[in-house]
Amino acid sequence: MRMRLSALASHVPAGRLSCEEIIADAGGSRAEARVFRRLFGIDQVAALTETESLDAGFLQVLDLLEARAPGLRPEVLILSHGQPLLFAPGSAPARRLAALHPLLSGVRRCHEVDQHNCSGLFWALDLAQVILKAGLAGSVLLLGGDGHPGLRPGARYVPGCTLMGDAFCGMIVTRDGDGPQISPPVLRTHPEFSAGRAGSSREMGVFFAAHGGIVAGALAAAGFDPDGPGRLLPHNVNRLAWQGYCSDHGLDPARVDLGLLPDIGHCYVCDPFLLLDRLPVAARSAPAPLTLLSVGMGGYVGACRLGSARALATPPKRSTVPVPSEKDPVPCPHSQPC
Repeated sequence: MRMRLSALASHVPAGRLSCEEIIADAGGSRAEARVFRRLFGIDQVAALTETESLDAGFLQVLDLLEARAPGLRPEVLILSHGQPLLFAPGSAPARRLAALHPLLSGVRRCHEVDQHNCSGLFWALDLAQVILKAGLAGSVLLLGGDGHPGLRPGARYVPGCTLMGDAFCGMIVTRDGDGPQISPPVLRTHPEFSAGRAGSSREMGVFFAAHGGIVAGALAAAGFDPDGPGRLLPHNVNRLAWQGYCSDHGLDPARVDLGLLPDIGHCYVCDPFLLLDRLPVAARSAPAPLTLLSVGMGGYVGACRLGSARALATPPKRSTVPVPSEKDPVPCPHSQPC
């Protein structure tokens, strides 16, 4: 079953932290910051100010969604974030937001998806598809976002990889109706990388080295045509990783949207959806489907295609990239209600 994307919105805070400030706070030198900036293509990241809250970021998204989907009142809210410990147990804002914003006045049930790192919104889309297919709701609202409240700037630095930014996004999906359709999400896990960000330097290096193969397998499973015109909206982890991927796999770099670099940074679960919201609305129903992708620490991967029903119904060209059978999608565990 394909879902309809009825509305999409995003919010990127106006505040910025520079590459030099973040790396210096993490104990790095000016030379390390200069090399990082030039090699990975990240000058600064979006950041909430000390007076801005996570709730305020989510409320900005809800205001935009209400304006873009007049009359829609979702019955289910799914909150996704890439940092598993972003909220203390029992303090996730889903219920609080539902009580604050009129768009959520019809919400009967809330879920939280927080165990899949930067690919979390794809696992949330899988949960939304299950809910819609079962007839448990007519529309589902997905919210995604992360910040760094109470953390030092250096916590945003992943050496040899990326700088993390703050951002928020949301979408309303329905089962029926005309308009842009979302293909069933492709979900993959790579348990050999389960150590995630807590891994040793060697473990992190092995994960970074495997990035290209992980991406290729997920794109092949999602139906991405490596020779076609469709754009790829991926996690903007860094410029070097995507330059290497394009070189190794013969993909035209112009098809890979790195629009969050160098100014906004890698924003956990939000990257593909921030990029989508920056495109003209007509791009969502273009003849060549868009492909969204995110690879998260811990080996969690999600991908899907977005386009018109006709475009998605057209079989993509068979990819020459083999899809390892042992990496079959793992069903979403459907997080407990918050």
